[in-house]
Amino acid sequence: MPLEIDADALDFTGIVRPGDLVVWGQASAEPLVLTRQLMAQRHGIGRFRAFIGITLSSTADPEHADCIDFSSFCGTGNNRRLAAAGKLDILPLHYSRLTQTLRREVDILLLQLAEHPEGGRYSLAATCDYVQDLVPAARLVIAEVNRRAPFTDALIDPADIDMLVRSDYEPATMASPVPSPVDRQIATHAAELVADGATVQFGLGALPECVAQLLGDRRDLGLHTGVMSDAAMKLMQKGVINNIRKPHDTGVSITGGLLGSGALLAFADHNPAISLRPISFTHDIATIAALPRFTAVNSAIEVDLSGQANTETANGRYLGGIGGAVDFCRAAHASEGGIPIVALPSVATMKDGTVVSRIVASLAGPATIGRADIGVVVTEHGIADLRGQSLSQRARLLVAIADPRFRDELMSASRM
Repeated sequence: MPLEIDADALDFTGIVRPGDLVVWGQASAEPLVLTRQLMAQRHGIGRFRAFIGITLSSTADPEHADCIDFSSFCGTGNNRRLAAAGKLDILPLHYSRLTQTLRREVDILLLQLAEHPEGGRYSLAATCDYVQDLVPAARLVIAEVNRRAPFTDALIDPADIDMLVRSDYEPATMASPVPSPVDRQIATHAAELVADGATVQFGLGALPECVAQLLGDRRDLGLHTGVMSDAAMKLMQKGVINNIRKPHDTGVSITGGLLGSGALLAFADHNPAISLRPISFTHDIATIAALPRFTAVNSAIEVDLSGQANTETANGRYLGGIGGAVDFCRAAHASEGGIPIVALPSVATMKDGTVVSRIVASLAGPATIGRADIGVVVTEHGIADLRGQSLSQRARLLVAIADPRFRDELMSASRM
């Protein structure tokens, strides 16, 4: 059984060694009592490393980089402050490969857990994704049992916990992004592609969330996704997502973690219709490909005329991540009747008021989604189905959904 101690008595200076990699749960699963204690004691440890996922708290602050080398798979959420300050190193990995990479490096794993009301059983609460498979690899597993964390089916054996502290606070949450009128136009086009009986995946951001909001008239949708949002919760509450047509995990929504409001966390608490699974399951292409009509909805920063999509950087700043976009695109291609969707506005407005096209001749950032993995691109001007199309055909289709102000320039650049 784990050693239970008072949180104030936890001394990380005697636990974390210089050079160690400390990993903790992301978003609502961040163990805030533990991570804040770690930050406060950092000077007594010596320089060490910390891997962070999506951060909703202010724990990982640029000033903490005086003793800590931060890394992540993304620049999402409050990670942008670290990235903007040049204090965040990025692991450029498909999400499906993240766990196997961290398993080779992790030394200390910090978890936020929920305890079953009858006691003696613990759940990983709001996230399973990469943390579950790191438990056997870490030298030490230190858990914070939060009385208000949701109890989900992602269980952890008490024998795998080395130290345990107790806490009582509302986990970190994230408000749903507010879609713009343009977002709604784009989402209207994308929603047309989601058929009754499809299994859906929604990526991060206002656009995938807005697409989910427009699916209230669909029937018998399934959910298999990396993160579950409030919009997906509402579709479950309406009976739109019921998972009855899925050939496996029938009747159950599958997600790696919960990313949304307190209402979402409360909805997931002891809910048998939601199952949290590790990355090795949620992002496994063969597992997803067995789901007919798997429809992946993700966004991008820019798409070039060959179909390459940049989901990571804008104006030299790291804002997004590789994440699971490529994994889900490939899975949708492999699924019978599946559709990989990448949605984005046709233009962006810069700080000086300049309007630039997000359908471009050449990417300004990395080609996160390669042109062999792209499927359907959607803007407010329509749908470009690039599957099976040649490079010249792709260019014509993409120019047609670009902002009219840039179409002549793009046509010239494509040499059509």
